Amino acid sequence: MRLNLAPVLVATLSLIASDAWSQTQAERMTAAARQLRDTAEQHKATLAPEARAEMLRQADEMEKGVRAGAHVAYDALPEPPSLAEALMGEHGQLEWLTPNGACAGYTLANFDRFRFSPQINDRDTHCRNAYGHYAAYLRRALDPAGAEDAAQSLFYYDAAARRAAGMPRRAVR
Repeated sequence: MRLNLAPVLVATLSLIASDAWSQTQAERMTAAARQLRDTAEQHKATLAPEARAEMLRQADEMEKGVRAGAHVAYDALPEPPSLAEALMGEHGQLEWLTPNGACAGYTLANFDRFRFSPQINDRDTHCRNAYGHYAAYLRRALDPAGAEDAAQSLFYYDAAARRAAGMPRRAVR
């Protein structure tokens, strides 16, 4: 009688995944290889010799990869930059709309009263929104508990500023 390996492998991998979040990739691969060997040994009587040999070969390959350092790169992936870091890198400052010139006349002091054009138009709306969100960012950034709200305000500032300046939308990560 032959044993279907698919359920055994799924069960094995799900057991490994339960505590995998706290381990490095190399530790997870080593644990998977060990579990694969244990499974091959436990089902020795019901597995076909070729299937057991294949399981042991896969375990050997996993361990060989760990020894060669093949899985270290997965643990060393850098965190993507925050929006603030991205804005600093792209523009040299967080509030980049003023030097851009797209909203000439608007400032943090007058954004709620100033109108660039006598008619309400899209650019005026985007400029007012951008400066309003940046003012909210500054207020919230001073509050230690407001970091998440500050980041959201900075996101909205960047989106409105990009619309006002006619720039393409930033890719959301």
